[in-house]
Amino acid sequence: MCNEDLRNEIRIANVKQWEVADAIGISEMTMVKWLRKELSPDKKAMVRNGIAEVRAKHESNKQLG
Repeated sequence: MCNEDLRNEIRIANVKQWEVADAIGISEMTMVKWLRKELSPDKKAMVRNGIAEVRAKHESNKQLG
């Protein structure tokens, strides 16, 4: 499966694909299409940054609530 590393990182971070897509400024459908084929290192880095941003947001919300 393509981009299995990113899929696992999303799952482990306990975030949703649509949240990552929103964080990096693309639509959920674009994210789904991106994950169908192996991404370039630049796009993988962009997705990883989105994962980290959403995870940090979740952790911040957890601490506040």
